[in-house]
Amino acid sequence: MAYTSPAVVIDNGSYTTKAGFAREDLPSLVFNSNYMVNPETQAVIVGDDALEANCQNEVMTLLDNGLIYNYDNIIHNWQYVYDNIDNHNPIDAKEYPLVLTEQSWNTPQNKVTTCQIVFESLEVPIFSLVKTPIAQLYRAGKSTGLVIDIGSSVTSVTPILDGIIQQKSSYHSKYAGDFLNLHVLNYLESKTPFNNLIPAQFAHASDSFKHYYASHNILQEYKNLSISYQIKSYQLYNHENINVQDQRNYLENLFDPTLNKLPNVTVPEPTLDKPGSHGLTNLVFLALKNLESSLLPSSNDTTSQNKFARFIEIFKELLSNVFITGGTASANGLPDHIINDLRALTQKYFPNYPFSYAVQQIRPNNTENSETWDRQFGAWLGACNLASMLNDHNEDSNSAKIALDNWFITKADYEELGEDLIVEKFK
Repeated sequence: MAYTSPAVVIDNGSYTTKAGFAREDLPSLVFNSNYMVNPETQAVIVGDDALEANCQNEVMTLLDNGLIYNYDNIIHNWQYVYDNIDNHNPIDAKEYPLVLTEQSWNTPQNKVTTCQIVFESLEVPIFSLVKTPIAQLYRAGKSTGLVIDIGSSVTSVTPILDGIIQQKSSYHSKYAGDFLNLHVLNYLESKTPFNNLIPAQFAHASDSFKHYYASHNILQEYKNLSISYQIKSYQLYNHENINVQDQRNYLENLFDPTLNKLPNVTVPEPTLDKPGSHGLTNLVFLALKNLESSLLPSSNDTTSQNKFARFIEIFKELLSNVFITGGTASANGLPDHIINDLRALTQKYFPNYPFSYAVQQIRPNNTENSETWDRQFGAWLGACNLASMLNDHNEDSNSAKIALDNWFITKADYEELGEDLIVEKFK
């Protein structure tokens, strides 16, 4: 059965929500994932312009550690998509398939709660949860690869073999874009008071709004300018110029989170039993070492020798398909830094295997803008590719059936089979 209506695809990130129809080349909606509640009417406020217009209210979050935790209000985020997706005209959720992305460490209970909302409250006809790294790698045209995703709130390292996430060798940490923002803010506050960073029109805004605005505007703009153009001064809204020639390369904090101290922020010393306490290079190393221990045969008989040859083949393919993605990964020079570190890692810690020469970064598109879009919207674009299979009307193709059998749950199946079907289909 092929569907005629295009799927609605929503990628909820901690920083922004990306949404649009699966047939589109880029998401038609990119808006802040935070929200407010009007204290008088209890109405939920969503959308960049609406947040600014109500700046006196507190700004609240929907995600933590890359996962939705605020299920009481996530439906308002999704409803905002349905109300605005068609050139800011509403559509009926009952008439369109829905695809959401999820992190690979999402919990079974979260999956069940998500399905309850989309089927019972939104009443969508058919639904899928697509794992973010799978969508990103699929977008790159690969089924095996090492996905390094550096987003706003989370950095993750995910080995994928033949389309299967190696969960026990997948790690993530909170040393990502927001962590860099803390260093940038600390630096700017050493030059000028925090309130000087905020436009005068928001002088009486709530503290949470001021910090939200600084993060999504000033800090983001400053990072983009200073990394891409090595600026010597930065102009504030009040036309004050800050001399930034003595700035440090704060990207290094991704690789060594303990490098520069932050006031009132305790960064724990990294330990082997807590992968999330490590910087980016060590996070990749721990993922590869764990994968090695799970794949490497322990004996030297003929069968093990064949397995060893297969192990070498798998690692070479994995390391020749390194996909670096996420909004923070757009920082100038960061991908090359990661690849160089990865080559050095394999030479130092895997000297008996011919891996180092194989380390290569996947670039889905050759043009600079396309690469930027793929980093920012890779998960959304990959999920669109999978969702588009539902609309395949080619009689010689089984794409629609494959999608329905493997990745989607219909409302009727949900009502009949419930939680067991969700856990099995989206495991």
